[in-house]
Amino acid sequence: MSVSSKTIIPFVFVVYFFSVVLILPPVVQAKNQIPTKTVVVMGTGKIRRGNSAKAREKAITDSLVSAVDRVTVELFPLESLVRNFQAFNEMIYGQTDKFIQDYKVLAEFPSTDNYRVMVEATVSIITLKKLISSAGILLGKKPLPRILVLVSNQNLEDRIPKYWWGQEEYLSESFSINALVNTMKTKGFPNINNDIIAQNTIVDPIYDKPDLNDLEAVNLGLSSHAEVVIVGKSAASRVPNIIGGNIRSFRGTVSARAIRTDTGSEIATTMQTSVTTNTDEITGTRDALSRVGSLAGEDLASKIVAAWQKQEKQSNILEIIVEGTGDIANFEKFRRIINNIPGMKNLQIKELKPDEATIMVDFQGTAKELADALILNTSGSININIYEVSQDRLKIELMPG
Repeated sequence: MSVSSKTIIPFVFVVYFFSVVLILPPVVQAKNQIPTKTVVVMGTGKIRRGNSAKAREKAITDSLVSAVDRVTVELFPLESLVRNFQAFNEMIYGQTDKFIQDYKVLAEFPSTDNYRVMVEATVSIITLKKLISSAGILLGKKPLPRILVLVSNQNLEDRIPKYWWGQEEYLSESFSINALVNTMKTKGFPNINNDIIAQNTIVDPIYDKPDLNDLEAVNLGLSSHAEVVIVGKSAASRVPNIIGGNIRSFRGTVSARAIRTDTGSEIATTMQTSVTTNTDEITGTRDALSRVGSLAGEDLASKIVAAWQKQEKQSNILEIIVEGTGDIANFEKFRRIINNIPGMKNLQIKELKPDEATIMVDFQGTAKELADALILNTSGSININIYEVSQDRLKIELMPG
């Protein structure tokens, strides 16, 4: 492939850039990750019964919480903080020491009633991100999917599993499903109210069964405007008593899978078990089901978040101005090469001139990435000269073979 002088300088710069940036030593790369942030904050502690030492300790604790607050607000999108406010509070407060790498008191002042301190604190960004992410909270701006739960339930007294989407009225209370739903709500997942659907929707008889296949679950989800359906079953059972006396054991199990309604693909599965003991059968069963529902909700939430964060690469409309199209055979070969590049969705000829064509493409990537792909895919096939790459445009010259 021939390359004109127009591309020599940019090419040399790109080679130099990648040789310098991409093979940086690990130490240099780690420094660029900014693992901590240092902030100066103030805290207050109430002096009770003249105990200044305890008030000072409380003031320092208060300032460290404020330090984590400030870094959190700066670090995460406001929309995500608002959407997951309850979850953020549960994750962060009560374990502030996990995020504080070190601190020092810069100034302090005890008044009659309060003890005030000014503290310089270093907050670990890496630890903060890891804990929030492992808790199944979506940190980006993309909203979490609307969830529809299609999990059947069989308590000890139930002869067959019960389910809310059937044609008969659903009366049995499901502690496991309630716990699963509530756990996912704390993670920021918008849940669709099953009761409202059951009261206002006539369900087709083909769905009147406890075990739905993927297609049936997706169809019910789409009719309720859900983006993800959770399908599965929950059950309670008695466990042989090995303790003796009046204490009895109960097992709760939940098996479920999460399916995207737009693609029908399975993105998460869980199988959870919990065993409790109690002298009362009702209380023991309720505790086992509630615990296993919470475990299933935690597991599904983190897995769905991980799958939801893997966003499809952004699609861009790019313009390609091609010179040297007078050689029809060469131009047709060029068009076939473009169409076969991964990420290429659509190609249309916008304008044809003597020896020049303007092509519009829908490409999953940037103009620079398309230029790189063209260089790789045309090598040894046809000769091209890419002499201009901008944000949404390429200018290419087809060279004689």
